[in-house]
Amino acid sequence: MGNENWFEETIKKHLADTPEYRAKAQAIYDAHKREVKSKSELKQDGQRFVDELGNVGVTTESDLTKIEGLGDLIHATLNKIGITEERYKEVLGLKECNCNNRRKLLNKLVPFFKS
Repeated sequence: MGNENWFEETIKKHLADTPEYRAKAQAIYDAHKREVKSKSELKQDGQRFVDELGNVGVTTESDLTKIEGLGDLIHATLNKIGITEERYKEVLGLKECNCNNRRKLLNKLVPFFKS
């Protein structure tokens, strides 16, 4: 039975085809449709997320244990889009950027794997 028939079948099943019952059944059906739609949208968002990870090189074969924490994740992400330590120093005119210290600090603050 398709969703289109669910509303009419529910009314027939309960034999209460009053305006009050019809309104209540319609509200339940509408809520059900919204829930199904939001689950579908969530699944699509999840698939887009997986696709984007694949676009930057993270796959099921990736060795994620090399990423100790947030610092490594940010470093890897920035490198994938072309923002390297060398480029950062060049654009800002710096001799040293302290990137590795920030990376280590972020790894300690937000670790991904226990050592």
